[in-house]
Amino acid sequence: MNNMKSQMPETLDLPQNIFKQAVDNALDIIMITEVNSDDPGNNRIIYVNEAFIQHFGYERDEVIGKSPRMLQGEDTNEETRFKIREALSNGWPIDAEIINYDKQGKKYWIDLKMVPLYGDDDHVTHYLFIERDLSERKSKEQQLYEKATIDDLTQLFNRHHTYQLASQAIEKAQRYQTTLSAIMLDIDHFKEVNDTYGHPTGDKVLTKLSKLIKDQVRKADIVGRVGGEEFFILLPEVSVEEAYAMAERIRSSVERKSWRATGVENGITISLGVTEYHNDNLESLIAKSDKSLYHAKETGRNRVIKFNDIPQ
Repeated sequence: MNNMKSQMPETLDLPQNIFKQAVDNALDIIMITEVNSDDPGNNRIIYVNEAFIQHFGYERDEVIGKSPRMLQGEDTNEETRFKIREALSNGWPIDAEIINYDKQGKKYWIDLKMVPLYGDDDHVTHYLFIERDLSERKSKEQQLYEKATIDDLTQLFNRHHTYQLASQAIEKAQRYQTTLSAIMLDIDHFKEVNDTYGHPTGDKVLTKLSKLIKDQVRKADIVGRVGGEEFFILLPEVSVEEAYAMAERIRSSVERKSWRATGVENGITISLGVTEYHNDNLESLIAKSDKSLYHAKETGRNRVIKFNDIPQ
């Protein structure tokens, strides 16, 4: 930082009002705050430029004297907040990406550059924030992510990403010695559905089933479409007994559900295989859940079978 300071000229030829006009009219969002040693992060805003006003929708008198925290909200990452507070506490510059909110509550991804400003006594007196809206770039990144990882029809994870996440969950279970269970499920006689009612009806069944499954699982669970009518559910920190109970709830919900809105008159049933992680790799865990599913189909369909209940 001292090297950066030493490279700056000792005097500036342009009048102060010229600099103010330049900053006022800059395309980047610019904000200046005072230092608050007692509560870093709660430093008082003393200046915002026109780009700030236009972007966030506040009048100047609504922000001057307030803390930049007024721009943060529930989706503002706590780790990023901590890094900013740490930089403010130590007089460090920082580059970060953070979610901020405008006056109407709309959120934006912001590219933030914060640099300390020094007084004549070489102590930090203010902080300069230079910001750019990253929302369009983040939106494109999200679209690319979804295209690479999400099944278009069901909006569940696709096969590749499901198994990629499953591999990571297995590694975590192995590292921390936690439980992990898996469910493989398949629609019974789905070929007959397509042959009788047509593929558009089959697609509606897959979409409705996917929503039903998502409604039954937790946020931490991994759910993906891994085949035409085959779905894989991975349940971190869930025992095989708990996984069996969840599988039975899903099976029962499907059986009780009316499917007439999809065009199917006689109802839909599913078969499910359940297994538990025991020092497995991804291939062996899939193989065990597949074998359980196959046994459920061989013994009558519309049922849940645990791997440990299959005669060996």
